[in-house]
Amino acid sequence: MKREMYWQAEEGGVFTLYGEGRPLLSASAAAQDAETGETIDSRRAKAAGAEEEAGGLKLTWESGNLVLTEYLSVGPDGAAVRCGLRRKDGKPVSTRSLKPLIAHGKEDETPYLWRDLGAKMLLVPYDNDMWMRYEAAALRAGRKSWDLTVLFNEDSREGLLIGAMDFDTWKNAVACPGMDARILEARCGQGASDEGSHDYAPHGCIEGEEVCSSRFLIRWGKDWRTLLEEYAAALSRERGPRRWNRGVPFGFNSYAGLARTLNADNFRESGRFVRERLMPAGFENHGETFINLDGGWQRIPDEERLRIRDELHAAGQKAGIYDAPFACFWPLDREIPLMPGHTFSEIVLRDEKGEPLPRIDRAVPYDVTHPLWLEWTEKKAKQFLEEGYDYLKIDFLSHGGMEGCHWDPAIRTGRQALDSGYRVLERLFDEKRAGRPFFLSLSIAPLFPYGFGNARRFSCDAFGLAEDVEYVLNAQTYSWWTGGTLYEFNDPDHIVLQRSFCMLRDSTEGEARARYTSAAIAGSVMLLSEDYGRPGTRERTKRIAGNAAVNAVARSGVVFRPADSAGGSACPVYTARIGGEEYAALLAWKPMEVSVSLERSGLPEGTYEDLWTGKRIRTEAGRLRWSFTEADALLLRKV
Repeated sequence: MKREMYWQAEEGGVFTLYGEGRPLLSASAAAQDAETGETIDSRRAKAAGAEEEAGGLKLTWESGNLVLTEYLSVGPDGAAVRCGLRRKDGKPVSTRSLKPLIAHGKEDETPYLWRDLGAKMLLVPYDNDMWMRYEAAALRAGRKSWDLTVLFNEDSREGLLIGAMDFDTWKNAVACPGMDARILEARCGQGASDEGSHDYAPHGCIEGEEVCSSRFLIRWGKDWRTLLEEYAAALSRERGPRRWNRGVPFGFNSYAGLARTLNADNFRESGRFVRERLMPAGFENHGETFINLDGGWQRIPDEERLRIRDELHAAGQKAGIYDAPFACFWPLDREIPLMPGHTFSEIVLRDEKGEPLPRIDRAVPYDVTHPLWLEWTEKKAKQFLEEGYDYLKIDFLSHGGMEGCHWDPAIRTGRQALDSGYRVLERLFDEKRAGRPFFLSLSIAPLFPYGFGNARRFSCDAFGLAEDVEYVLNAQTYSWWTGGTLYEFNDPDHIVLQRSFCMLRDSTEGEARARYTSAAIAGSVMLLSEDYGRPGTRERTKRIAGNAAVNAVARSGVVFRPADSAGGSACPVYTARIGGEEYAALLAWKPMEVSVSLERSGLPEGTYEDLWTGKRIRTEAGRLRWSFTEADALLLRKV
């Protein structure tokens, strides 16, 4: 069977992608002139040219005063498409809406997946704010996935991936249009920015002699999981993650455990507990732990805060701190710290009427192109570096990508602004400038643009109950592939083992094991968060976070792969190979029977030992089974 891919022009403004000896999809393209409202659709336009280019085709259509060009290529990473819009009269064109790929099946010649009523579309959220989650859902008119999707069959795993490759200009989406659920539209601009991307203002317009869309990669394969991993590898070859050579960070973060009760005494005691009780038990990496301040650190007087930093450094620990550089939580008439005579009102993002954008998640976005914002951000970065911090958690980064009218007229879209703001932070915290390894952790942040942080949290806030375990595992199920490729680490959020400030009860021992396991399998950042003054908290933390075998798994940085999809919930089974040994993680957030197909999961027959309890389980009849009576976890290694 032929395996090479190629494009072929069809009649009626349609082009077809062939691969595996058959047509994989047929498609068209469309765009709109923002100034005149005139639209062009290849299916209704006049064909004006078809040229063969290296590895692909260049197809051109004309309608009225508009010219739409489709650039179709095939390379080692798969097929790719992008479109360009220009005007016949040679004047610049302005657009906020490009659709380089409007894909559908070609009658009954294409794979059955296009007609499969059981086919699922992976819905990828724009970011991780407001408890967004992933979902594998049936095709339906109006469904939308940001930047990428995979259309796949859950039983066979066969799938089609469509994913953006460019993230510096447009917000991107892949969506089912309102008129037909059996069509997948790749969108740039309008149709990719709305409440799902937290946008109040319309997507910005791009102007030029020819305005081009993002590139979209297309891959067909036998396993949707492999398609996502291959997509990540292709992106990583274009821009690698911000590298960190010190291994998985272990330590403590103040937010969940201390929150508004944070003070010098309980923060100092947290660092001491980690140092004296947990590090000797194996909760560390390279003999280091990070003790990090989160939001509200300003409540600790500077003199005392710096004294604690000195104590941490003297004991061989690292110190971390927090900032939200793109989001203003303050009253707008308040003076900006370090910037006497200037108020926050001067640097917030405004709409086309000059009004500040509304608060989203309690904050007004900053205009990250404003000179005063840049000056202030440089001062804060200089302060953090001069004060000797080694780790910065940066939060609410989605605000930097919101649509609005920016101070810099060259910045027309939210994605351009976000890319610009990220590059400022990248420069300010560059390792050479810092004079030491410096860890940047992106907390609430869009998935794309990627590579600007050492870690990105793949979920919103997660604490210590069964519901938090399921929520974190939803992200593990559908975004494990970003770890080690787009970001050095996926961050499963700070790990609560007994009680956070917002929990109505203590977690059970099983919930705590499951929560710690969910972090250990993420190839992740291992930061605890607790109030160690509460009765029983130190003892439980030592029992769980002091498990040397589990910590060795976490320290490996290996990301566990889901055995299957799980609709809008989470897969209970994950597998990995570490140091030549086979591992399986079985997690439950409620009473449930977990039965793993060895053939489907890739696990070998034999005996497996649980790293938590030492219990041994033998595979039977091609399956690995365990019955959970409550939320809990097994972390199994083949013996």
